[in-house]
Amino acid sequence: MNSKERMDAAVACKVPDRIPIALRLDVPAAHWSGITSEEFMQDPWKASNAIEWVFDKFGGWDGVDNTWTMGVRYLKLDTYNMEIHASRGFKMLHVPTMTVEDYDVAIKEGLYGFMKTVAARMGKRFDPELETEMYRSFAPIYKHWEEKGAVVHRGGKFKPAMSHFQWARTWQELLKDLMRNYDKVKQACDAMFEEAVTAAEKQSRLVNCKYVFVPASKSTLGSKKLFEDLLFPYLKEGCHRLVKDGFVPRIHLDLDWTEYLEYLLELPKRSCIAELESLTDLKKAKEVLGGHMCISGGVPPGLLVRGTPDKVHETCKKLIEEMGPDGYILANDDMVPPNARMENVKALVDAGKKFGGAYSIHDRPSPQVLRA
Repeated sequence: MNSKERMDAAVACKVPDRIPIALRLDVPAAHWSGITSEEFMQDPWKASNAIEWVFDKFGGWDGVDNTWTMGVRYLKLDTYNMEIHASRGFKMLHVPTMTVEDYDVAIKEGLYGFMKTVAARMGKRFDPELETEMYRSFAPIYKHWEEKGAVVHRGGKFKPAMSHFQWARTWQELLKDLMRNYDKVKQACDAMFEEAVTAAEKQSRLVNCKYVFVPASKSTLGSKKLFEDLLFPYLKEGCHRLVKDGFVPRIHLDLDWTEYLEYLLELPKRSCIAELESLTDLKKAKEVLGGHMCISGGVPPGLLVRGTPDKVHETCKKLIEEMGPDGYILANDDMVPPNARMENVKALVDAGKKFGGAYSIHDRPSPQVLRA
């Protein structure tokens, strides 16, 4: 199989020739290839070249993240305060850019009206034409990676309203808003939904990529009731819409989702990626989601910083045995840390190639069969 076939098989919860490997790599690629964080964040081609330098050095892997777009997206399109940091790439400034009155803007004018209002307050210009122009400028880089034989497994981004609010308003202020005027926050979520889905699809079409990144943090909400009211309905409907229109939602589920795994069974079958971190009980995730949804992730960031190549091999081998052979992508949790050791990240890739096709658990009943 080539990388595309391997990734497609994993998403469909089938058994590929070997488990695919994905990395979400940004600032370390800059450090290792000899450019600055500022260059990486401000020049998409330089950023892509830095990732490609690592890709070639490691002998390649399957799923490449579009982190070369991250800097210009954050600086020009996003509605929360970030600044370029010399060693970490970006530093989040936990200062509200959104006011309580902006919920009314969202209710009246939708996502783009909300984005335009908050961006103007930050001294930025935001409009759909600017977004279109930016994503068109990314398309040649996507084409380059396609010709190289790698899969860029992130095109556009479907961002539920709560993901906007938690950063632009800050978690503390958002929680106060929920206590003071819950109905207004809910109305704003409703009003922003339609454009959020269509924007994600437009972005993905502009770069000719079927994968859509879906940030689905539950850290702001604090209770299952709020999760069920303010995040999951939009996540569920959005993913069904994306799959119906031919896209693959790559759902980024940060922190511990162990108690929320059953909800994911309501998402489209054999059509999405659940990108989980090692804080989630991954064996439980496989028991619940096996045969229904592809799982990605599980290599802890601390291991890539403080571990050894042998320890990385041991961890990856165990993950492959427990999570494979069907419906699994071997990947690091979230971003590769800026201070990760290059030899440890290479060991992740090497371990995937060494162990990813040598399954020691073929006698395990396939969840695909159990759920068929």
